[in-house]
Amino acid sequence: MWHRTKDYLLVLPALVLTGVLFFGGLIDGLFKSFGYFPAVGTTTFSLQAYQDVVMSPLFRDSLVLTIRVAILSTISATILGVGAALALYFMARRTSARWLLRLFQLPLTIPHLAAGYFMILLLSQSGLLARFAYAFGWIDAPSEFPVAVNDRFGLGMILTYSWKEAPFIALLVYPVLARIHDNWLDAAKVYGATTTHYIWHVLLPAIRPAVITASLIVFIYTLSSFEVPYLLGVTYPSTLPVYAFQLYTSGSFADRSEALVIMWLLTTAALVVGLVAYRFYRKSYERGWE
Repeated sequence: MWHRTKDYLLVLPALVLTGVLFFGGLIDGLFKSFGYFPAVGTTTFSLQAYQDVVMSPLFRDSLVLTIRVAILSTISATILGVGAALALYFMARRTSARWLLRLFQLPLTIPHLAAGYFMILLLSQSGLLARFAYAFGWIDAPSEFPVAVNDRFGLGMILTYSWKEAPFIALLVYPVLARIHDNWLDAAKVYGATTTHYIWHVLLPAIRPAVITASLIVFIYTLSSFEVPYLLGVTYPSTLPVYAFQLYTSGSFADRSEALVIMWLLTTAALVVGLVAYRFYRKSYERGWE
């Protein structure tokens, strides 16, 4: 008992420091989002910043772009990740898939900022693909290459998140598939089921809780991520995290309150989605879907 208490006491200073800095920053940002700035003589609470943000057309345009990028990135990453997990599952039936698992872990070690820069080198009009297309005579000039990064639709961000988050989803889903017995497919074939039927009626229902949970994690990350939109986005419209950064660094205390409003809205969205993911996973686990 003493050894366990001693372990807790040893990590207590780090926990206290982390908790004070984290929750203290959240509370301070919440107060300032309501206009409470004692340093500049403002000691009253107001909803003016929230009203200004909601009524701003810049916020609405940024919100549409942010949601579009998050939804499309999540859908594409989920499709790629589930497909990769299924491929690993069927390959593991014939041979060891350990080297493929190591391969899928490599993108997880690449920072998102580096991934965004890689997409610029690859897909920009002066990038590698544009130069190849020009060298093979497919286009008359590199400037004719389609705009795939720094575009208003957010295609560059979607492509970056898709290949970056797909291995994450695959590595969360594959352990569920690995627990499925190999003889399930053989038994299904005895009763006349094809591989496609086996995937739709056995594998996909089995991994559904893990897929939904992983997708919600990817969605809330792409919704609040800063590095990739800051590097691959355009000046207008920008995603909400970039828009909040622009407001906070503008120098106006009123704009700082609006920036903190946006960040608190994103924080609230993250908490809600996280709670939904947790409750869904717990309910799925209790029903034995895993």
